[in-house]
Amino acid sequence: MNATNASQDVNPHYLDHVLHVSESRPVQASEDIIGQNGIKLLAKGAQISDKVRDRLLMHKLRKPLEDCIQVVDGVMPEAFGPIGEALFDQHPLLKAVCSHDLYPSAPKTLATLRLSGPVQSLLTVYAEHQGDRLKHTAGVAMLALALSRRLLPGEPERHRMLALAGLLHDVGELYIDPQYMRPGTPLGPAQWRHVASHPVIGERVLRNMPGAGKDVANAVLLHHERLDGFGYPRGVRGADFPANGQILAAAEWLMALIENGMTPMTRASVATKLIPGEFSRELTEAIAAAAAGALPTAAARASVPAPVEEAIPRVIGIAATLQRFREARPWIEAHIATARPALRAVLEAGLQRLLRIQTAFSSTGLDAHDPEALSAVLSEQLDAELQVELLTVVGELEWRIRELQRESLLRAGQLPAAESDVMRELIGRLKAQPEAVD
Repeated sequence: MNATNASQDVNPHYLDHVLHVSESRPVQASEDIIGQNGIKLLAKGAQISDKVRDRLLMHKLRKPLEDCIQVVDGVMPEAFGPIGEALFDQHPLLKAVCSHDLYPSAPKTLATLRLSGPVQSLLTVYAEHQGDRLKHTAGVAMLALALSRRLLPGEPERHRMLALAGLLHDVGELYIDPQYMRPGTPLGPAQWRHVASHPVIGERVLRNMPGAGKDVANAVLLHHERLDGFGYPRGVRGADFPANGQILAAAEWLMALIENGMTPMTRASVATKLIPGEFSRELTEAIAAAAAGALPTAAARASVPAPVEEAIPRVIGIAATLQRFREARPWIEAHIATARPALRAVLEAGLQRLLRIQTAFSSTGLDAHDPEALSAVLSEQLDAELQVELLTVVGELEWRIRELQRESLLRAGQLPAAESDVMRELIGRLKAQPEAVD
């Protein structure tokens, strides 16, 4: 399967990851691999190695390659027990959020998941793709399990399905050019579109895979979406963003905050207050309930990473962006009034997100128009917890503005050229010096 259609072409990036795994452990055909023309390309038990790479890439297959190979001594479900416990030791907050009096521990539940041969092999290939990414997927799986237990009591099979979706949510990354996946690599709009396609690719790989299936695939497809329509890759909203997808999306989001290490629940609380509407009220309340007992007050007091005075130019920068938005708003509304449906939807989503950021910034009470007064306010704030929250607010608003620009560029690339130019002009109006969004 490739990154753009549902044919049985062999994706070269995925195959290269498989071949990398074959250097350290046997990878073999779990059944005869047959081309669409009926020719047997490899017999059951044949080794997958560099010697067969060109042969596999030259033919379309009757069945996906993922369903026809087995990694010997691959990732076993039992391995997720120790991985989960190690994550709990590393992140006490994760352990607190995942605790539940009525169910077995999250690591124990992961260790008893049933993994089919194709799923096990896919996870093994993914585990060797990017170092500690298996830890990330285990954390997402445990958080998806914890949130589903709170929101969907009495549905243990659904809980396990969402945990499996958590383990598999990023397997689409295996099908993308590795140069785009290296941490810290600056990405322009064209490159970002490749990265942002990984939920779609994952859904296509998993939909008919034995041991995965459509429920897992649908959740994986939605793991970067948001209820207000400003997620990706499809910008679904409302009823098109069902509970399974929301739970997995929230789990992925929370795990990223926990891995970030800087007051994750403070940032989660700030984010849900600043930009409401990304998840349902029930899910937001479940996150808040998990956070309420997650950390004692003393543990919640993190050290301030930098003097709060250093936030002054950042606050001024946010204010300048929002001032440019106010100046551009008549232009935005004029284009909304005359745009075709696709462009109108993108412009309206961007406008609503900008209005929420504007409201959130106003709610902070930070006066960026008077740097001296702002400096005095920040200097007088000596409470460590409040300092952390203030810096978290500033950081979250900065991130939301960058995210808005990135998502807008992504959507612009899906529009006809003339409409794409409108989106690029909007981004240029919001930026002091237009540049590629990373």
